[in-house]
Amino acid sequence: KLPKATEKKDKKVGIIGAGPSGVTCAYYLAEKGYQVTTFERFGEPGGMSAMGIPDYRLPRPILRREVEIVQSMGVEIRYNTMVGRDITMKEIKDEFDAIFIAVGAQGSSSMRVEGEDAGYKGFIPGVKYLMDINQGRDPYPEGKKVVVVGGGNVAIDCVRCSFRIGKEDVNLVYRRTKKEMPADDVEIKDAEEEEVKFHFLCNPTRIIAEDGKVVGVELIRMELGEPDESGRRRPIPVEGSEFVIDTDILVPAIGQAIDLSFIDADTQLEVTRKNTIIIDPETMMTSVEGIFSAGDCVTGPGALVEAAGGGRTAAFRIHQYLSGEEVKRTDEELMEDFFSAIGVYDAKEDIGIIDGRERKHLKMLPPEVRKYSFDEVEAGFPINEAIEEADRCLRCYRIGLVAI
Repeated sequence: KLPKATEKKDKKVGIIGAGPSGVTCAYYLAEKGYQVTTFERFGEPGGMSAMGIPDYRLPRPILRREVEIVQSMGVEIRYNTMVGRDITMKEIKDEFDAIFIAVGAQGSSSMRVEGEDAGYKGFIPGVKYLMDINQGRDPYPEGKKVVVVGGGNVAIDCVRCSFRIGKEDVNLVYRRTKKEMPADDVEIKDAEEEEVKFHFLCNPTRIIAEDGKVVGVELIRMELGEPDESGRRRPIPVEGSEFVIDTDILVPAIGQAIDLSFIDADTQLEVTRKNTIIIDPETMMTSVEGIFSAGDCVTGPGALVEAAGGGRTAAFRIHQYLSGEEVKRTDEELMEDFFSAIGVYDAKEDIGIIDGRERKHLKMLPPEVRKYSFDEVEAGFPINEAIEEADRCLRCYRIGLVAI
């Protein structure tokens, strides 16, 4: 049963972006009775969860259904509306009492290698590659050999999607070893089962092209040195170790970037060197009164659930602001911050309690079947197993008691 607003308010909130953060914020504001309008550049909801995450991991009908629920609560979504092109920030500020910016990381980081800016056919940034595929398009139909550069989840999604659009030879290049890959372990395992070819400890140095088309990529071998600021060992090029992999599609997926070009100079939002929006962590307000922000455009590329959590918190801050209350963290949030800071959970701690039942794992389609299909790869639990799993999770009896 859907919650209903206790009373309709005359205040209006404009949200930029119908991704996880924007939709979540809209839901909680609608629940409190605010008039919410969301501006979305694409023709459907979900943001990067729809355009960046393949259907075999997150089926599109589920996203659409969840957004329909939010719309049924009175939220208006203006699709195919790009802020900065179809409507300006000034127009939004003039129409709404508060604004929430929730754009995702829809750009790709540069590899900074020779030939990257030459406009070769077959050179396709990772985020664009996934966006095209998730909108039902083959990014480069004449290409059959694919090399993806990177070690994160975007890179893994790119190689796994390549098989699903009919590419025959799919390779992933990563400058460190498998151990250092930031992608989820389960995603790496699934890609291995689908017979993606992994090339570790090598990095691109030059794009090879003929007649304006990619025909190969030159790589150099790497070795690991001392740890860098990320805690992972720094890759160092091995002089004279260059070699070439033939390919007609090269996909750099080494990182995502935030595009804030829709924010005009008159708005005067403060941003970081990495082009993320600066907010007050206490109020979630930007440097401009009445404009709030959360999600990837604040934190940089992150998990879907983190963006959704930011949207929920922002809704409460916007409510405080529009109600004339002090905009601040709630007691529950302060307690959560406290527990996070002191690190209550220790996986190695012996607390004298016998462990319960082991976690069940979802059944998956066989690799030889799933690699050519965008059908959801995980089957889900039968009802009886789902109940058992929920029972296991809810019977931990590990309680923290705090006296203040």
